Amino acid sequence: MRGYPEEIDLISLFECGPTLFDTTSKDFFYNEATYKFSNREEDFVVILSPSYCEVKIQVTQRTSNKLISLLDLKRVDKFEIKADKKDLSSVLLWIQNDDFTQTIEIDFKPKFKLILKEHFIR
Repeated sequence: MRGYPEEIDLISLFECGPTLFDTTSKDFFYNEATYKFSNREEDFVVILSPSYCEVKIQVTQRTSNKLISLLDLKRVDKFEIKADKKDLSSVLLWIQNDDFTQTIEIDFKPKFKLILKEHFIR
């Protein structure tokens, strides 16, 4: 599936089933899937379009509904699940360019954290 986890792995990670854009399609890879879930402090909306390599992650503070973070990525080459446990869940996104690679590490549990790094290719 070209660098993206299987649908069942994403359901396990986010602890919810997706809302699919095309409800008639059985092919997850060519669909758009929206996952809505929470930890104790933040609410998340994750929208994945694997065939387009698009990932959108919106994080809001649970008590105030204020936006904490919004990632709207149009070229995620790899979506890797780093941790999928009851108390810890995280992913690593890879974006490849000619001169550098960007990695974005995102923790969903126990609390939201985002780390963006660039790695030069030479």
